Amino acid sequence: MVETLATVESNSELAPGYRLLTLDFKQDITVLPGQFAMLKPHATIEPLLRRALAVYRIHSPRRLSFLYQVLGRGTQALSRIERLGEIDILLPLGNSWRTVKPAPQRAIVVAGGIGSASVLTLCEELVNSDVESQLFFGAASARAATGCGLDDFRALKLPLTLATDDGSLGVRGFVTEPLERYLRDGGDSSATIYACGPWVMMRRVAELAKEFSVQCIVSLEAPMGCGFGVCVGCVVAVESGQMGYDSYKRVCTDGSIFPAETIRWEINAMH
Repeated sequence: MVETLATVESNSELAPGYRLLTLDFKQDITVLPGQFAMLKPHATIEPLLRRALAVYRIHSPRRLSFLYQVLGRGTQALSRIERLGEIDILLPLGNSWRTVKPAPQRAIVVAGGIGSASVLTLCEELVNSDVESQLFFGAASARAATGCGLDDFRALKLPLTLATDDGSLGVRGFVTEPLERYLRDGGDSSATIYACGPWVMMRRVAELAKEFSVQCIVSLEAPMGCGFGVCVGCVVAVESGQMGYDSYKRVCTDGSIFPAETIRWEINAMH
């Protein structure tokens, strides 16, 4: 874990409300697929706390990109930082998709909305490792899909199924619907599902994985104050007896990546 200053190379808008922030570092940073960072504009009082963002793309040990949706004060502050501005950043944080071993024979990646930010590096690694993979990509609309990096995923040339809530791109409806059809039509139980997106989406993906006896790994999002386990503001309920102390885990340090069957989805429904 390194606390440092990074310089903004670019902070471009991909679609209204969605931006891609690329940072340059003065030192090498080792980041694994699925890890995240805590960021805030340098020398600012408001917001007080950093914001958690998944590492979207690893260009080199000294150049990283972060895909984010502008929602609250923290991301609004980030959106105003221009080229050559400075970012206070703490990274790398959390575990990675590599936590799950051995490597999958086949992979099914489910990206929902801005959850796509957590899985691009995973998809790149699956392509580089020649793992047979299927990608399900869901967003609210065609515009939101562009904002969530759809062009970068298309460039990987993985078999791709698109779904949008309004039907403006791909099939109409939630991305879990074509996923269910895919599994029902002969999905291989030797595959591993990797999912990141809205809580309700991941809960449904976990249900489908259980129904069709497919291993499932999820990357959770939760409000975070520190990102390294001190504030205990990001705890989630887990199945007792499987993961340790008191049936709760911190998303920041115990995750953010967990086996789906260990999460008590009904208790954490408020996410």
